[in-house]
Amino acid sequence: MTTIKPMIALTFDDGPSEQTLKILDVLEKHNAHATFFVMGQNAEAKRHIIKRAYKAGNEILSHAWSHKDLATLSAEEIKKELQDTEDIIRSIIGECPKLYRPPYGHVNETVKSVSAELGYSLINWSIDPLDWECKNPDIIYNEIMRFAHDDGIILCHDLIKDSDDTTPKAMERVVPALLEKYRLVTISELFKDLPLINGAVYDNGGENYEDIWVKP
Repeated sequence: MTTIKPMIALTFDDGPSEQTLKILDVLEKHNAHATFFVMGQNAEAKRHIIKRAYKAGNEILSHAWSHKDLATLSAEEIKKELQDTEDIIRSIIGECPKLYRPPYGHVNETVKSVSAELGYSLINWSIDPLDWECKNPDIIYNEIMRFAHDDGIILCHDLIKDSDDTTPKAMERVVPALLEKYRLVTISELFKDLPLINGAVYDNGGENYEDIWVKP
């Protein structure tokens, strides 16, 4: 009898970049998939990276255009950040699912309202190894494995200034270790059987998956 492993989603923010290529090498080595939340302003110059990630079975989602805190913007400014990014992603891979991650994970009522109007659900995370801050592959690995859980969403980054190899090196240990216990799935796969609500914020894919909150 085959035992079905629990699911977990590995996600990367802020790319694409040359670091993305190193992460893709690791994923492809282990026949694993992840979700890349790309910044619109980085996408045009790195179309080849996005295409490679998508063709390998990874998911490409929006991280807005310029990494501005959407909770500080007007409704029209939020719309532009989201729509421009959707347009560039669609021009590269032919699709752009109505899911995105707000920069910094910040939302307020305006962000939720605009997202609902545009048909978007918002995806945050439940596991954060702070790879952008610690810049230590061993710490990143230990934090992910310590807090990994069924239906979890792991936040990492594929564009970290002054650190070309930290997260890719961590993934060399993280990916095979996770695969021993979990199915690595994309965000859309994680939520495949769950009815997402436009304008709602989600930080995991479990029974208590819906997390509608406002930045303090």
